[in-house]
Amino acid sequence: MVKMQSDIYAKFTSFWWGERGLTALLLLLFVAIFLAPLFDSIIGKALVGVFFTLLLVSGTASVSSHPAPRLAAGLVAGVAIVLSWLRDYYPSRLFMSWWAFFTLLYFVLLTWVLLRQVYREGEVTVVRVRGAVAAYILVGITFGFLYQLLELRLDTAFNLPAMAGGPGDYGHDTHLLYFSFVTLTTVGYGDITAVHPVARMFVIIEALLGQLYPATLLARLVSLEIASRQERTPSAPRSGKQMGRKDH
Repeated sequence: MVKMQSDIYAKFTSFWWGERGLTALLLLLFVAIFLAPLFDSIIGKALVGVFFTLLLVSGTASVSSHPAPRLAAGLVAGVAIVLSWLRDYYPSRLFMSWWAFFTLLYFVLLTWVLLRQVYREGEVTVVRVRGAVAAYILVGITFGFLYQLLELRLDTAFNLPAMAGGPGDYGHDTHLLYFSFVTLTTVGYGDITAVHPVARMFVIIEALLGQLYPATLLARLVSLEIASRQERTPSAPRSGKQMGRKDH
């Protein structure tokens, strides 16, 4: 029985860290970003909530092979899922702050684990490249939830358009997510600006990460691939003439 459970778990984790798992994770990230603004009804919000729930559950499966981190990540993800489904019924600032905090904590954990898996030693595959793209998207989503938490806990953290609504509104959340990716890619349209000093500090950090990630972390993948190819390529045998020179 124990062996059967271990085999099932091994297949489950290998799926999520394999090609299909990271492809599904990448697909869920794109759905959460690009399809969310298209739905502004109760049914649309429910669909977005389902996608968000699937995203958290799929990420929890790939956190770690050790019981303690998986349990901690599962608890954080579970609390974030429950709060995300209940936030429409309890639209208070305190409740929304806890929702933003636990969701932010989960995405920080997921991004950290994904980066460790992607940039470990070894051969660079298509799966690891997809993981690097997913990690870059996760950075933008993580800062989006950080900005939501700052907007909930600080007075006038950001200067938002009037159509964004108040903290906790659906349009408010999508505006801050949009602002996060605009900052990450250093586009800087200027329609949303950081006002509070703490918010400005995190905006600067995200802009720096947006520049350093492609320049350093993606270059790390290239160096790992070069090192892996050198290990796989056997050394060319020396000619007799060269060996003779060494003997003399």
